[in-house]
Amino acid sequence: TGMYIVTHTTNDDNTPDISIIHIDCIFCAAHLIPVYGPDFIPIISSHDSYNMFNSYYNNKYADHHSFEIV
Repeated sequence: TGMYIVTHTTNDDNTPDISIIHIDCIFCAAHLIPVYGPDFIPIISSHDSYNMFNSYYNNKYADHHSFEIV
């Protein structure tokens, strides 16, 4: 597909590897598409959709600016 795949990362003790960044560090929003597996997808809401999948495609074709950056 030509798109990068991003995943969640964890520390050695299996806790999420998270950090807080300053809002000035955000360059633009990313359009993420879940990498679907062979299993049935349950009914999900927009509130928990990021927790339902292990990896995502970074869609560089979402708009002109994303295509230029990625």
